Amino acid sequence: MVAAGAAFRVLAMIGYSPGFWFFGDSTIYVNGAYTHVPNPSRPYGYSFVLSVLSPLHSVRLIIGLQHLLGLAVAILMYAFLRRRDLARWLATIAVAPILLDARTVLLEHFLIAESLFIALLVGAVIALCWSERPGWWAAAGGGTLLAAAALTRTIALPLVVVVALYLLVRRAGLLRVGAFAMAFAIPLAGYAVWYEHHHGTYSLGTFTGRFMWARTMSFVDCAKVHNLTARERQICPPEPLGERRAVDLYIWSRASPAAKFQKREHDAMFASFARKAIMAQPLDYARTVAVETWFMVRVGPDPDDRYSCFDQLWSFPTAGLTNCQPIMAPEDIATRREGVNGSEHRTALTGPLHTYSQVGTLPATFTALCLLLAIAAPLVRRWRRVAQDRRDVIDGLFLTGVAFGMIVISVATSVMEPRYTVPSIPLAAMGAALALRRGHRARAPEPTLTPAAAPAEQIAA
Repeated sequence: MVAAGAAFRVLAMIGYSPGFWFFGDSTIYVNGAYTHVPNPSRPYGYSFVLSVLSPLHSVRLIIGLQHLLGLAVAILMYAFLRRRDLARWLATIAVAPILLDARTVLLEHFLIAESLFIALLVGAVIALCWSERPGWWAAAGGGTLLAAAALTRTIALPLVVVVALYLLVRRAGLLRVGAFAMAFAIPLAGYAVWYEHHHGTYSLGTFTGRFMWARTMSFVDCAKVHNLTARERQICPPEPLGERRAVDLYIWSRASPAAKFQKREHDAMFASFARKAIMAQPLDYARTVAVETWFMVRVGPDPDDRYSCFDQLWSFPTAGLTNCQPIMAPEDIATRREGVNGSEHRTALTGPLHTYSQVGTLPATFTALCLLLAIAAPLVRRWRRVAQDRRDVIDGLFLTGVAFGMIVISVATSVMEPRYTVPSIPLAAMGAALALRRGHRARAPEPTLTPAAAPAEQIAA
């Protein structure tokens, strides 16, 4: 299976060399690698890695390392599942998604943070779940890796609460919970101090308020939000409900009300608007999150045409498509700008890889099904009071719950975008495999009787 995953990645590197570039995100990450200044909209974690790799002067090598990182994550997952006594075939099935999923490999081929984030997140949860009772060093290591994940993509920030609760349920002890919390908090506090040095405020990124403001554009009715200031009313959506644009356009479009308030001094105003809108219309906000989460995990195409571009953007491109598709990266990140449109990059492999991405991409439905399996597995079998079985149930619910929770968080704080569901795949797969383990535990070898251990009558015979 690893060989198949490696072959897939080699084909991607041959078919789309040197790699892909994603509009503003890649620009922000690459610029940060050279300016060494934290960006308000994207944390610096991935930029730091690019700064270390920039002396290579080769995007091709950077993309290759990201593909190797994806393979390493799959091997780590397999080692973890085998340590938990899963049968080889079940452990192999569990790692197949990260090895063969087209969108996972596609994201590794981009100059964006997802591949690094997945590796850090998987490493964090495996460190915490590796032993029956994690030691303080494992708890501290998990906290450090989760902090690094949060400094790569801020969606990991809310997960600290879930992980702390998991450690308490597992009765890890206050020392271990404290070690985890300290290891998580110290890097984030240091980053906030560094951010304040450059931007004058203690934060991990002041652009978060703008993302939340854009999120409210899909449901807010400014007539119901009575405590808005006169300046905040200037960023109310101009369109009536039912005619609103895609959420991301309110952030990036020049026609957005936000276009008049681009300076960082206005970031607090957007955060204030978002808080007031959600407090005034909590049920509308909850309904929006629930409906759009359902759209993400349901079977079938996205019913919202406003986001149809994302499905093309996060697929391997081919000739003759629209502009909603990846852009080629330059040969050297020092160029700091994108290359040609993906549809203009043609090789013998672009057609087959594009076709595979249409059939070989796991939808978010997979994560939802894994969560349902983790919930149902202990209910449909008789519960035996065996500590190992309870651990599998708890870990399965923890992993699938975190996986599904990240999808909900991404919808609640940003936009329905398929790439935000990819980091959930490895966690969901491991959680579902653990939920199935009780009926498919690897068989221990039969003990061999030695003369010293054999019954006396057998020796006499």
